[in-house]
Amino acid sequence: MDIPVYLVAGFLDAGKTNFINGILEDGFAREDKTLLLCCEEGEEEYEKKALDNVTVVTVDDEDELTADFCRELEKKYRPKQVLIEYNGMWQLKTLYDNMPENWAVYQEFMFADATTFLTYNANMRGLVVDKLSGCELVVFNRFTKDMDKMAFHKIVRGISRRPDIAYEYTNGDVEYDEIEDPLPF
Repeated sequence: MDIPVYLVAGFLDAGKTNFINGILEDGFAREDKTLLLCCEEGEEEYEKKALDNVTVVTVDDEDELTADFCRELEKKYRPKQVLIEYNGMWQLKTLYDNMPENWAVYQEFMFADATTFLTYNANMRGLVVDKLSGCELVVFNRFTKDMDKMAFHKIVRGISRRPDIAYEYTNGDVEYDEIEDPLPF
């Protein structure tokens, strides 16, 4: 039987841990034993009260993330689902190449700090493309009213037409991208 994997990718200080805390507090792991692989340690920490049914394993080095390592974790903790907070500086190919065959990515999210995203895209384009290529939802947090949505939209759509795009404003409001793409002719 497949083990569902929920992949949360993005760069440091992008809001990945806050998102994970939110879904855990909302009961994401209440029913099913969950393995949480933390592949980077940012400033935020996981909320202890939401970790009752969750085993947190920290992966410090990309080379540790092997199929054997994942199978050992599966054998030891017997999770019904896996949640991965992935390091933004690591290629997702490493993870996909090393996941056990019975681990299936059910959802892939990408989080980005809107105040730094354009700089990341200009200077580390390969990593941005890597994170946007397979995601289903990209969230640009710390967005402000004076930012140009079209600049973010074009980057995402230039890489993939698949993901939904959400802009989370500094006041907590969320707006989904409804920009119509121009026809190619």
